[in-house]
Amino acid sequence: HDMEQDPGDGGLALFCPTLPQPGLNLPADWKVQYDSHRQYVVDGNFTAQHMKMNKPELDVALSDGKGYMVTEVPYQKHLKQSLDSKERSTCSNHRAINAANINKSNLQSTGIGATACAQHGCFVPKLCGRFSERGARYMNTDYSICNALGYHSESIIKALVIYDVGCQWSVNFRSRVKNSPSLLLPPALEIVPAVGKLHLAAHKLSCFPRYSLNFIKGAGHLDGEILETLWAPFNKISPTARSMTQAHGQEVYDDHMRDSNWKKLVGMGDKYIPNIKKYKNSNKCLEEMNQAYEQLTAVLDPDKVAQWESNALRAEADRGEALDIHLLKGDRAPTFHEVWLQLTKNPKFPSGNVGLAAWLAEGISIEDSQ
Repeated sequence: HDMEQDPGDGGLALFCPTLPQPGLNLPADWKVQYDSHRQYVVDGNFTAQHMKMNKPELDVALSDGKGYMVTEVPYQKHLKQSLDSKERSTCSNHRAINAANINKSNLQSTGIGATACAQHGCFVPKLCGRFSERGARYMNTDYSICNALGYHSESIIKALVIYDVGCQWSVNFRSRVKNSPSLLLPPALEIVPAVGKLHLAAHKLSCFPRYSLNFIKGAGHLDGEILETLWAPFNKISPTARSMTQAHGQEVYDDHMRDSNWKKLVGMGDKYIPNIKKYKNSNKCLEEMNQAYEQLTAVLDPDKVAQWESNALRAEADRGEALDIHLLKGDRAPTFHEVWLQLTKNPKFPSGNVGLAAWLAEGISIEDSQ
């Protein structure tokens, strides 16, 4: 309530009290603990659209960039300066990439993108940005992620970034940051890209070992989909904000995200009692799994076990294609097209497409011959 001091960007926002933040909630030896690494989840909401204003010059922002929405001027400057790379997905047909070239002239924005802490789902301040009328593009996501990685993250050395299309986004991320004057990353920061467990099922098989949270140390049992649960209540207010002025809509979104973070803050104790029970059950299951693992290891060749462990550690360090050692090797079932091709090569199978009338005529002919 100090009216004499400017709150600054994100100064009116609450954040997650448990996310690792140097100088706030980390022990002295935090740099050598993997649980002191950042964990973020990134996602877009295509329901939170905004229509074009008839007189945008009359729009007045009272708290631009003070909450969870981006500061508009530097954000728009970044979008203008960034190269519009039309990268088509080579993995899956997610809307986040392929909808980027769809033009909706009646809309000022086709949605918003946000970043939240992956453990508790608290929105990160000052980086929720609107997508243009052409949808979500990497330039939008890059701006949000870079700001998240730089928020109270002095000396943080590693960050996990979970994104629906992380396999595609991460390929040229460093080069896009290097070529953009408005994007900065903390020095010596290692970024580990991953894909949420729900969306990973729609990806190529090779994405499973390379971007699965199951093969990332410190990820625990994260599902990487917590933002999906935050969009559900968010979508109840977004239709109302659709036709508001841009400034008014941003303030409504700020209020909603602030309320969401506040509820998580005050309920941080009682709300996570079920997680304590899960933790105790996990410890019990861990003992059982360790016992089964030791029994299996005891009957295997010690040299092969040592080699497997060495390969697993090397793959964890190198990542990328090195993680393909976790792919199961087995006979793959034939696809629909392969079965169809095999049937067409059968001499008893009629060549070409058989229409409904021809199929009925063949059936009548068979019936008459009997």
